[in-house]
Amino acid sequence: PGFWRDLRLVLQGVTVFQTSEEELRALFWGETNDLWEMARRVSEYGPQIVVVKRGAQGQLLCDVAGNHRYEIPAYPSRIADLTGAGDAFCGGFLAGFQQTNDPLLAALHGSVSASLTIEGSGPFYALGVLPGLAKARLHWLKEAAREI
Repeated sequence: PGFWRDLRLVLQGVTVFQTSEEELRALFWGETNDLWEMARRVSEYGPQIVVVKRGAQGQLLCDVAGNHRYEIPAYPSRIADLTGAGDAFCGGFLAGFQQTNDPLLAALHGSVSASLTIEGSGPFYALGVLPGLAKARLHWLKEAAREI
């Protein structure tokens, strides 16, 4: 499609491209069903890291610079409100990436943020969780993530 030319311009200089599975599939219009292939093709336009958010299925992480691909499960949270889960993931990812410069750890931080966000309602719910809970979830997710 003609928008690929525009996409190339938009993605120049972008380090991290985060999208949902639905958005990525819409971008490719049935051209392929392989999410890894889609992530690889997007990375050809510049991003060194492509994250595909898949809701309850977790995330796919394509680290082009490090030549790694990971499947990261969603933490099995008690769901109260899904509002803001994707935004929480993005914020957690960016904070984790800024702290560690490690795409996998950044994605794990994003997953922890999303898991805490969906267990309550309102923008400040996650601030009141038990001390150490985020760290425990990060440890669980490190063990559960797998390289493809």
